[in-house]
This record gives sequence, structure tokens and C-alpha cells, in this order.
Amino acid sequence: MVVALVGLNLWDSGVFAEPPVLSRSEELSDLLPLAERQRPLTGTHDMELIPQETPAPQPAPSGVPVAQLDIPGASYDFGRVSTSGEVGHIFAVQNIGTADLVISNLVTSCGCTTAELSSSVIPPGHRADLAVIFDPDFHDVRGEVTRLVWFGTNDPTQPWVEVRITANV
Repeated sequence: MVVALVGLNLWDSGVFAEPPVLSRSEELSDLLPLAERQRPLTGTHDMELIPQETPAPQPAPSGVPVAQLDIPGASYDFGRVSTSGEVGHIFAVQNIGTADLVISNLVTSCGCTTAELSSSVIPPGHRADLAVIFDPDFHDVRGEVTRLVWFGTNDPTQPWVEVRITANV
């Protein structure tokens, strides 16, 4: 009997909660192929990873291979969400350049948001999936909410990138 009660308390506390279903805005057929996993990244609310001054975009050099980032949809609105249960969205991080795209310093704007990138090295003509999870129950929040995910790249035209999620809690 004690085991059953402990198990019920753990279930109610969310320890055994189902992972969120992740939405995606684009059709897979419209995206580049998924890159093999190379050094996947996990991003949390670690403000030390955000540069004091974000790097300024530079023109891409000519005559040499260069990475080129493409995110078909860099923002997503979950609409109305419950205060209980996480919601998530997958962003496609694509390399339409001619050199490997390298991602670094994956960080979120709040502890209620986490991010996972399937590969931090993306060969030309491939993509990595960036899963962003928002937990409205992390702290007491109501109404319109905006959370950000940032990361660095070796694309000279986009050295620091922002992805945005919004929700009405």
C-alpha cells in the first residue's frame, strides 16, 4: 500500500509526466535532409554564454567556402496554453552555404525554456533540428509571454541568432 501511495504522489508531482508533443511549421519535404548527430547542444538559461556585445554581421567573403544559415521560421506562437504541461516546437536550422555551419553558445532567456539542437555541426545542404520547450508551470506567469533562444554561428552575415516563441498562458 505504501508503494502505491508513493507512486501516486510521484505521478501527481509530474515526475512521470509525458514529454511534450513537438510541433513543426514546415513540411519535412520542404526542408533539407537532417544532418548526422555531431556534438548535439543543450541550451538552458545561462546568461554567461551571451556575449557582452553581440558580434556585428560581416559581409560573406567571396571565393572561399562559407557557411550560410537559413531558418525558415524563426518565431512560433503556441497560442493559448494551459499552465500545466510543457509545449514545444521544432525549428529547422539549415545550412545553405558551401562550408560546415558551426553552432555554439545555445542559451535561453528564462529558466522556463530549454532548447536542444540535434547537431552543432551542420554540413552544407543539411539541417539540424532545434527543439524549444516552454514550461508555463516553471514559475507563476499569466498572459502574453515571449521567450527567446540565442546561439552563435560561423556564418559571417548572422554571427548571433535569435529564435522567438510566444504563448498566451
